Amino acid sequence: MKKPPCLIAAVGVLVALVVFLTMHARSVGQGKPASPGVKLPAKGGGKARDTKRAEDEAAIRKATANFLKAVEKGDAKAVAASWTEEGEYIGEDGTTIRGRAAIEAAYMKAFARTKKLKVEMTVESIRFPSKDTAVEEGYAKSYNRKSDHPTTSRYSVLHVREGGRWLMALLREWPHEGTSLRDLDWLIGTWETKSEETMVRTTYEWDAKKNSIRGHFTIKGEGRSISGTQIILKDPRNGQLRSWLFDDDGGFGDGAWTRDGKRWVIASSGVQADGGELTATNILTQVNRDTFTWQSTERTLDDEELPNIPPVKVTRVK
Repeated sequence: MKKPPCLIAAVGVLVALVVFLTMHARSVGQGKPASPGVKLPAKGGGKARDTKRAEDEAAIRKATANFLKAVEKGDAKAVAASWTEEGEYIGEDGTTIRGRAAIEAAYMKAFARTKKLKVEMTVESIRFPSKDTAVEEGYAKSYNRKSDHPTTSRYSVLHVREGGRWLMALLREWPHEGTSLRDLDWLIGTWETKSEETMVRTTYEWDAKKNSIRGHFTIKGEGRSISGTQIILKDPRNGQLRSWLFDDDGGFGDGAWTRDGKRWVIASSGVQADGGELTATNILTQVNRDTFTWQSTERTLDDEELPNIPPVKVTRVK
């Protein structure tokens, strides 16, 4: 007789939820935003801060924040005022717009098409090639507030100082790098799901350099408490998002992530502490920034089919 699934019966994004739902499935199977912000890495990319340029760096960050506010207000004139008179914008598709007047017209047209646009920029570095120039690099995330499904791209800005003000001389967005780990940054925070007998809570956070997302889960219920960890990162060999998890019973598992529109499909496999081998296709669907659903299909234990787990609602702990 096959052993019933326990901790890693379905390796998924909300690992603790997997545990709860697996236990539930076993019984069935046997009869169960915020205002715009400019984010900076805590350690400035690992380099010591140049205190001589601290005021300039603060001024550039403030200028970037004002630019974001203008974008969210849909104020094309204020957006264009962030550029020099002959400044340039280069889109990720290579589209080039030259001159403040042309940039204003382009933004005005864009704002007419897209309402309630929200933009966030994560500044990874600001460096100063000369006294009156600076290069800013990072990631930009934008989305329509109605959809809550952001797109992420890399950007660089050449700032120049004119008349005591820092203005953008060149803003360039780079082609999308395919599935990005930053497409999951909405997952950062604490999530929870409850039943009458069980409470499951998982917290996700970035590592110091934002190269991986680390998760820690706890499950409490029926006189038993379980915990474990998960790591999600991008495989540099092929660009595939991968995850690994480890539970305190000694089980482990991994998953390969694929984006399908609003859904994340995770092909998962794992090994229980008792040696049982498990596979599943887990599906995570973001409903909005504070809610997603999770389900598990095509589940097996030692090649024996297990019941599917239907979609379950998971909410952010505020």
